[in-house]
Parts: sequence; structure tokens; C-alpha cells
Amino acid sequence: MSIGHYMKTILFIGMATLLHAEAFKHPFEVESGMVLYKISGGTQLTPETNLSINGKTKLHFKDWGEVKLEEENGVIVTTGAIKHKQYIKKSEKHTKDTVITVDYANEQLLERKKSSHDISGIDETASLTKIGEETVAGVPCEMWEGAGVKKCIYKNIVLRLESNLLDVVYVKEATKVIFDSNASTEVYTLPDFPVQEFALFKDKIKTKNRYKAENFYNILKEAALDVSDINTTESIMDLRDEERIQFINHISKDIYKRQKKFLPKLLRSMKKTRECLQTVEDPAAANQCMEYCNQMKAQMGSKKDKEIILWDEKQKNSLLDKIEDELIDLQSRIPCVNRAKNITDLSSCMK
Repeated sequence: MSIGHYMKTILFIGMATLLHAEAFKHPFEVESGMVLYKISGGTQLTPETNLSINGKTKLHFKDWGEVKLEEENGVIVTTGAIKHKQYIKKSEKHTKDTVITVDYANEQLLERKKSSHDISGIDETASLTKIGEETVAGVPCEMWEGAGVKKCIYKNIVLRLESNLLDVVYVKEATKVIFDSNASTEVYTLPDFPVQEFALFKDKIKTKNRYKAENFYNILKEAALDVSDINTTESIMDLRDEERIQFINHISKDIYKRQKKFLPKLLRSMKKTRECLQTVEDPAAANQCMEYCNQMKAQMGSKKDKEIILWDEKQKNSLLDKIEDELIDLQSRIPCVNRAKNITDLSSCMK
């Protein structure tokens, strides 16, 4: 074999290797690791109601990101006219071919095959412009910026995400990073729940439970796209106000639905508590009457009533008067609550 032919062979093999590598690009440019994140954010939902987000996320990955497990825990709280407290627990595992989401509420695993979009991977810098470099959790990363979003990225791993969409702020920032870790296979083990397989249809996940495994940031992005087709002939200020109202109503759908069910239940619990307190004669029994109502208030993020130590006629009448006032106030709002079509309407009812 001549030297020229030999060089052509090497060149051909090299080009084939490069083409193969390009066609099968890995999600991350780091073989394995673990990243801990803190999550924060919030907004003024309506003039009467504020929302805050706090939580933590843990990302484990191996095989250059082909296998990864992301676990998210947090709490969404609304204060003001609408009092709501919702704990979030989400786990999602990616393998080379599948995505498995843990549905903790129904104790099942939702498994689907990866779409072509999943397999091709996500370019975290798409539509963004590089603006510099920073250090996050001791790791140098490139800062990229686009409309309403900033990312600090290291080898296609987002170490900090800052989003501000129509005054709704979301920040996810790494607090601890360990690369090239040799985590045991147990780290990637999911709960022993039954598996329900489902498919993708027109890019929307459809299941019997209509369970949608999305973190808050994904909901923000989806809502931003949904409100982008508003009639642009209106004034810029009016357009922005209308966009924001639609956006807020979209991201608050779950809170709205929960509150629509919760408030009538709270009213019924207050009536039962009042009836119960009217008949009891000692502190222990009075505390028992208050238990269910206190549990309901805890779901609103409100402090439960103090434990009853003294139960005489004066204390009894004072507590019954307090409950009666709260009951009358809530009952007067229920017709408006029943008519409310979104979080904006509901907030006006409860102000």
C-alpha cells in the first residue's frame, strides 16, 4: 500500500469518526456528575395576591448525560387575598431511549419513548447571545442572554438560569457541583410503583390522568408562547397588560382549580366546627372540634389556632363569635367564587 493510499485511508476513517460523533452528540460534555440547585422566584399575581416559589433540585447524570435523574422539591405560596400553600415533588429519569416520570400523587411511573427532539438533544444556547463569563458554585461558565432569560452554561450544563417573563421571576442556581463522580446505581433507582406506558401525540403528552410532568419554568415558557398571538393593533401598554393577565391566569390554573374546590370545603368545615363547639364542655373536646378546621387552614399557609387550655363560657362564646364572623364573611364570597373563571376573578372575590 502506497503512503498516499495509506493517508487517504486514515483521512477517511477520521472523517467518518467525526461525522459519527457529530450525529451522536451527547447531552453533556462531562461524563458524570451531580449538581445541587436552589430555586427561588415569584410575582404579584394580581393587585391583591402575591406568589413566591422556593425549592431545591438535585441532578445526577452519567454516560455524558444519556442517563440522568432530576429530583425537584419545593413549595409554592400565595399570600394576600388568596392564601394557598402547595408542596411540589417531582422526579424525572432519562435513559438513552426513554423518559420516566414519577407521579407521586397516584403512585405510578409514567414511561414514554424519547421523541426525535429528545434524542437530538437541547442546544441550551439557541437564540441566545454570549455576553461574558462568570463563576457559579466554583465552576467557570459562559453567560448567555436572550429575551427574558439568562443562562450560565458549562459544557451544555446550565448552572444558573434566570427568567423574567412579564414580571414573573424564576431563578435556578447551582450551589454545589461535583463532576466525574462515581455514584452507585442506587442513585438512579425510582420508587417501586407500577409502570404506565404512554406515547407522544403532536408533541403533547396524553394519559388517562392527563398528568403533566413539568417544572414551574417550563410552565412559564409554555404560557409565554400561548399569549404571543394577541392582536398587535392595540397600544403597547394595553397589549402588555392583556398579555400579562393571560399569562398569570395560565400559570395559576392549578392554584385556581384547587381553590375553587377548597373554599367551599373550608366553609363546610367551619360550619361543622361551630356545631361541634356548641356542644362540648371541656378543652380536650374543644381542641378535637378545631382539628379538621386547623388542618384546612394549614393548607392555606395560615397558622392554626392556639391550643385551647381554658374552656369556660366566656372563652366558648369568644371563639364561637370569631368563627361566626369568619363563616359569614366566607359565605358571602362563595357565589362570586362559583362564578370565577380564573385566578384574576377569584382574587377579586377574596380581596
